[in-house]
Amino acid sequence: MLRRLTLPLAFVLASAGCPTEGDDDDSAVAELPCDAYEEPCVFVDPTDPEADLLDVVNSLADNTTVLLGEGTFDLNNEVSINGVSGISLIGAGMEETVLDFSSMAVQGNGVFAVGDDFLIQDLTVTDSPKDGIRVEDSDGVTFRRVRATWGLGPASSNGAYGLYPVRVQNVIIEDSEALNASDAGIYVGQCTNALVRNNYAARNVAGIEIENTQFADVYGNIAEDNTGGLVIFDLPGNPIVGHDVFVHDNIVRDNNRENFAPGGTVAAIPAGTGTFAMASRRVEIANNTYENNNTVDIGLVSGLVIEEDPMTWALDPDALVGDAGVLTYDEDEGSVFNFRLHDIYVHGNTHTNSGMAPDMSDIDVRFFGFLLGVLYGTNGVDHVIYDGIQESSFDPEVAANVSNDNNICIGPEEGSMATMDAENLADLPTLADVFQPPSPFVPYDCSTMLGGPIQLPDLGQ
Repeated sequence: MLRRLTLPLAFVLASAGCPTEGDDDDSAVAELPCDAYEEPCVFVDPTDPEADLLDVVNSLADNTTVLLGEGTFDLNNEVSINGVSGISLIGAGMEETVLDFSSMAVQGNGVFAVGDDFLIQDLTVTDSPKDGIRVEDSDGVTFRRVRATWGLGPASSNGAYGLYPVRVQNVIIEDSEALNASDAGIYVGQCTNALVRNNYAARNVAGIEIENTQFADVYGNIAEDNTGGLVIFDLPGNPIVGHDVFVHDNIVRDNNRENFAPGGTVAAIPAGTGTFAMASRRVEIANNTYENNNTVDIGLVSGLVIEEDPMTWALDPDALVGDAGVLTYDEDEGSVFNFRLHDIYVHGNTHTNSGMAPDMSDIDVRFFGFLLGVLYGTNGVDHVIYDGIQESSFDPEVAANVSNDNNICIGPEEGSMATMDAENLADLPTLADVFQPPSPFVPYDCSTMLGGPIQLPDLGQ
């Protein structure tokens, strides 16, 4: 279970009271930072030349609180916490405590933790060669009021991820910031039970990324000035097949930054993408505010868009993690495949001034943006685009001839939506090849997912 910790006291020396006439100077006793915490607790002052944070974290016992004072820690190696549980690493505030890795000569992360019941709070990590704060293979992890950033601004030489829990169960990321990452600012990957709320992601390639994750609630976040704002997808070859992701009440705006990823899946994100769901299932995208995303606000695409060989997506059904009963798979010769997009519910979102200038910068790498630019020109891209891959029937003019085998559900208030037969488009497609149904978007007018409401993580918060 995640610990319920109260907010840390400010790391200042507070007098017990003002001396009165006749008192000697020793009557005002300073309160030490660790006095507010149960033992074991260690206070590390960056202004103390004898203090060594790396030595401290290398000798931790279980259930230790490490308090970091105000100031900058100049570090030449990663802060590694491994093999212990119940560790809390708490600074004096994002503006007050900085872990600076700009002098780090080796390829390492800023903070790297493996251990259950881990809390990191109230600090900034800057200029780590790899990921800012990375936590792996742990249960019960909280990122609270932390920032990961790189001083160069957006650059392909920056570390890949800002806040990076991977293969974690029961994770909360809240009230935090991620800036300038060359892959994803806030990444939740291969996780089970995740809350991602009230965070700020800007100037990353992907602002917030939910990948191969089961049971995630993502709300109250602002994703702006990224290449892509908030994305949900699975990649092939991973037994943790993502499902039950609720993305709601976020602000996703002005995500038009030129793609600066050095490689990887996010290099294929066209600048100007608000949200895309790819190779996903049981995903609800609701009540978000989309503004000024030049390519498209919401894209719904098959995993075959990035990896067209279905065999790449083959999984051993006996190796799958979690409850496979909620999923629909394609099966062949003893394997299951998770490239198919299905059971997606999009409703209640608002859309302002998006889709007016799709990214056509690279037809080979970012084909989807190029395709939308060719199809729509200056007409303005529909608010929701579905690629229609693997649908059994399609007709750009007659709704009765358009299938919805994948159970894509669009609320009637969504503004506009369109679909296409992306597998069989002409060499020079036009809007005549696109099906643009009016609201209520028949046959995409289902009001609930066939499998019932998605399940949300219960983290007691």
